[in-house]
Amino acid sequence: MSERSRDVLRSEFARAAATFAERTKGRFDELGVVEFADVEPGGTVAEVGAGTGNFLQLFGGTAAFSIAIDLTPAMLAEARSRFPDMGLLVADGIALPLKSRSVDLVACAQMLHHVSEPLPLLKEMRRIARGRVLVVDQVATENYEQTRFMNELEIARDPSHAVSRSPSAFRVLLRAAGLEIVKEKLSESTQRMSTWMAPGEFPPERFAAVEGFIERFGPETGMDFRREGDEWAFTRRRAMFLCERG
Repeated sequence: MSERSRDVLRSEFARAAATFAERTKGRFDELGVVEFADVEPGGTVAEVGAGTGNFLQLFGGTAAFSIAIDLTPAMLAEARSRFPDMGLLVADGIALPLKSRSVDLVACAQMLHHVSEPLPLLKEMRRIARGRVLVVDQVATENYEQTRFMNELEIARDPSHAVSRSPSAFRVLLRAAGLEIVKEKLSESTQRMSTWMAPGEFPPERFAAVEGFIERFGPETGMDFRREGDEWAFTRRRAMFLCERG
């Protein structure tokens, strides 16, 4: 990730830390991530790109210690106020200040689509993993044109977005990082504009740009945009990959 990309990422998430925490509360609750990850009770879980801790806190009843790692101090400050028992670490995912094979589960959730070149980061996650690596992220369809339109829309909404990838692209990346996929799960859910772009979190001009894009190119994104009541709704696709060191 370039220094400019880091600056954009920090700026976006520092600006919206509090509203982001509320908007994303419960986002992962229905995915069954703890059961999927097969975490042994009493283990250590670290999340790279943990933000405000909403994903990592799901492991609170199982892990003995949780480490939230993020580039943005404002996001981790929000995590501290909500989950005071979490360990916090300001760090770049491509240079983690943790020993090799020191963490039972290393995870990232809704983070890799902010990274244009994820291979060094995935290799670093593999390095510190004593046990397994869990990757959770939104996915595009396998159609190249739909993926291109989806990424244009995501960037209009959030300049820190880099690339949404298809499930097959994730498989290639994970194997290239030296990880063996143990199991994977794809899921679909309905998301509404009000939970995707919460009022007060995004500048008004972005709302206008996003709605204009949906009006013109919504069907081309593969996201199944439709009107439900007085707002847009769409299909959010996510993938979970549980991996071991290859």
